[in-house]
Amino acid sequence: QHEDLIGISAVDVSTGEFLAAEFKAGLDSETTMNEIDKFTPSEILLPDSTSKSKLRSTLEESGIRITFRNDTDYSARTAEERVKEQFGVSTLDGYGLSDKRVALGAAGAVLAYLNDVHKTGTITVSGIRTYDVKTHMIVDATTQRNLELVKNARDGSTRGTLLSVLSKTVTPMGKRKLKQWMLRPLRDLKEIEARQDAIEELARDALNRKGISESLRDLGDLERITSRIVFGSANARDLLALRNALAKLPKIKNALADCKSKVLKESAGSIDPLTNLLKTLKSAIVDDPPVSVRDGGMILSGFSKELDELKDTISSDKKWIASLQASERRRTGIKTLKVGFNKVFGYYIEVTKSNLSLVPPEYDRKQTLANAERFITPELKEKESTVLAGEERINKVEFEIYENLRDEVRMVTANLRQDSDAVAVADVLVSLADVAVTRRYCRPKLTDSTRIKITDGRHAALEVILGPNEFVPNGIEIGDGGTTLMIVTGPNMAGKSTYMRQCAIIVLLAQMGSFVPAKSAEIGLVDRIFTRVGAFDDLTARQSTFMVEMVETANILNNATERSLVILDEIGRGTSTFDGMALAWAVAERIVQMKTRALFATHFHQLTDMAKQYHGVKNVHTLAKESGDTIVFLHKVVDGGTDRSYGVHVAALAGVPDQVVKRAKELLLRLEKENITAVDLSDADFEDTEQASLEALVINDPIVEKIEHMDLDRTTPMDALNELKNLQDEIKRRSS
Repeated sequence: QHEDLIGISAVDVSTGEFLAAEFKAGLDSETTMNEIDKFTPSEILLPDSTSKSKLRSTLEESGIRITFRNDTDYSARTAEERVKEQFGVSTLDGYGLSDKRVALGAAGAVLAYLNDVHKTGTITVSGIRTYDVKTHMIVDATTQRNLELVKNARDGSTRGTLLSVLSKTVTPMGKRKLKQWMLRPLRDLKEIEARQDAIEELARDALNRKGISESLRDLGDLERITSRIVFGSANARDLLALRNALAKLPKIKNALADCKSKVLKESAGSIDPLTNLLKTLKSAIVDDPPVSVRDGGMILSGFSKELDELKDTISSDKKWIASLQASERRRTGIKTLKVGFNKVFGYYIEVTKSNLSLVPPEYDRKQTLANAERFITPELKEKESTVLAGEERINKVEFEIYENLRDEVRMVTANLRQDSDAVAVADVLVSLADVAVTRRYCRPKLTDSTRIKITDGRHAALEVILGPNEFVPNGIEIGDGGTTLMIVTGPNMAGKSTYMRQCAIIVLLAQMGSFVPAKSAEIGLVDRIFTRVGAFDDLTARQSTFMVEMVETANILNNATERSLVILDEIGRGTSTFDGMALAWAVAERIVQMKTRALFATHFHQLTDMAKQYHGVKNVHTLAKESGDTIVFLHKVVDGGTDRSYGVHVAALAGVPDQVVKRAKELLLRLEKENITAVDLSDADFEDTEQASLEALVINDPIVEKIEHMDLDRTTPMDALNELKNLQDEIKRRSS
């Protein structure tokens, strides 16, 4: 941190990606934490001077490992020399760091730490890229959780998440790239449209799409393989995997060669097959190398003249040892005699104790076992010395060759990372095109306006879970001078939360460049998606459910802009009815004033009156169909508000005991008919249930009204009996 500037640098040591940025914010600000959240880091480096900051405590609560470094590591002057030395350059202009001194300081601290951790190894980063924090939509940890983007809320797995729906990738690099695109959606129209063009091209050409996908299969994790080799943690099997991956690159390049869209053409042009390296690895590495790089057996014959000569030298001695067992059995008459080897005692001749009388005098005892003795002969010892010395030399030469090969790979690290990134991009685009075709997604129109218009939108993950044609689509139109706040009312379980989430997910998909689950969509660029969905106690932070709800709400009110999209699923549930209603109204009022695009689901039906008082407020509700004493949720969102929540019906569906449901219906009826307040109702809680039921029936009840208005003078006995039977059936129906 320097004055009002924050510098941040991030490195993925498994892939070598190295990023840096700086922006205006406070150290303990929401902006700083959101930028950190984008990277889902496993470890954070902080200057010693921040040890007592709020940022430190926030990071500790999130479970991220914190390492403090001396403030001098963050000095821009020191960092500049460190970065220049790392990348072998005389100026940082090419990296865009010359005028970003705070970002440079953070990058220097990262390099200092990596040097300390890997004192004997080469740092795996091959270049640094600066980025603008404003070029991506903010998708903070809360929104990631509430929209179930990469983990579901049930068990933390990917099942039922947006990632699981989109991930048809066939390479590990592609899967990581897809997640990166999802958590860092774009705000640049040209970049978004470039991705859309590629997806559209692939969606229209199934044959080419399949060809590219097939060429990518079994490529392996080129990114991680490269990093292991550069780090010095690889073995010969990694070189073999690299060899096999490089052999596939020409096919991938050819598959992409005929593509017309900008992103796919760039991917094809970025792929360097590294034919010289491939040729070297093909002639050097055996097809099934051992795990250890120090025990030989890695290098093919013909690759090294010195190695071949060493192998030839000990070959005759090995043949002599191999034939020794047969010749000694003939010479001694010991049919069970064995010649063996172990790393402790070397070569030996083993004779069972029952045959010890046949052992020749020139055998020297070497080891005694329970049922046998092991011997050595002068000639075997001589051959052993020759073979072991030769093998030791062979292993040493093979290891030297391995190190030379590893250094050769390191020389082209940048090319390999470029190959890996190009493959990952192609893999993601093919995956998104596959999903677009299979799930009938449309290409959204992205604009600079604030208008969001979605026709027949669907929830990407839920429609997969429900199966074909089971999901009920819904649309939305909000922003651009019209509606900015949409009040969503309706029964529990009728789809309010799903409706709001699907709108947010469609916006996110559109800005990551994907097609979207809708008949059509127009998306005015969003700078951030806020979600306040559900509630839970944060015991580690000593916050109640209501406190968590209010903290999330405060974050929205303090940070949302006209470019944001806000999803509010209930406000004020964790306190008294009047407190909650007052808060919900005040929050909604503030959102209207901010002109932020927002969807607000509530059971405080009084909020629907806001549409009469404020321009930009619109009521919608989810439909439910009553049939007798049952309810059917239609999951359709229509204009207008509703004052029915059907909470008692949902309680019955959930298995709440019949007696409780029946009592709730009686009390609800009394509340609705007499407009009883909560205080008045409390008096009834202590009355006899049957008496309370009777009172509920005789006051303003339709049955009572029917009897009251019957003209008995003009009613025949049969008509009266039929009417009585109808009334009885009605009472029975209510009771059930």
